[in-house]
Amino acid sequence: MPAKDPLRFDRTDTQLTKLIAVGVTAVAAIVTIVNPIIDWATGKPLQAYVEGVDQGAVEGAREGVTLQHGGGLMAEFADASAGLWLASMAPGLLFVCLMGVVVWLLWRLLDDVQEGRPFTLTNVARMRGIAMIIIVGSLLLFFVTGLVNGLMTTNAVGDSSVFFVNESRAADLLLPGVGFLIAALAEGFKHGVQLEDDVEGLV
Repeated sequence: MPAKDPLRFDRTDTQLTKLIAVGVTAVAAIVTIVNPIIDWATGKPLQAYVEGVDQGAVEGAREGVTLQHGGGLMAEFADASAGLWLASMAPGLLFVCLMGVVVWLLWRLLDDVQEGRPFTLTNVARMRGIAMIIIVGSLLLFFVTGLVNGLMTTNAVGDSSVFFVNESRAADLLLPGVGFLIAALAEGFKHGVQLEDDVEGLV
């Protein structure tokens, strides 16, 4: 009797993955959409980070060291317009929508894998869809966030007219990298479909 593979992705793992994916999406929706709507409806001030503002140097540094504030400030709008509230929620709404589609595609993919049908053209299309959403979505989210940051800065800082503010970091390249990795795996699945068809043709 062959030994049981401890790393095998079984039904419990599938259900746990689905639960985590849905849970993360739900939490993201609550934090980025539901909570701001509640704050808006109850008359609370809009709080948003204002980036790209020079705060100057900090005193008390050691010799040869310059301490500098970061480019971010917390702005509190006592009477924010509906446009500002909606704009502040735009990046979160975009993120939740993209994540929801990814979770749905992943859910369907996991169902087929659990049923022993991983190598299908439908699953190849699903993996390509996930990859495309991650790659394009991360870039789109970067630009939308930059536009919103620019709008917030313009409305918070006097004599300021900023169109786009978003500081890129090395970590921002991780998501597109994951997308390209999934796209490569999709090609592997496509070859798996072809091999499976060839084997069935020989039987």
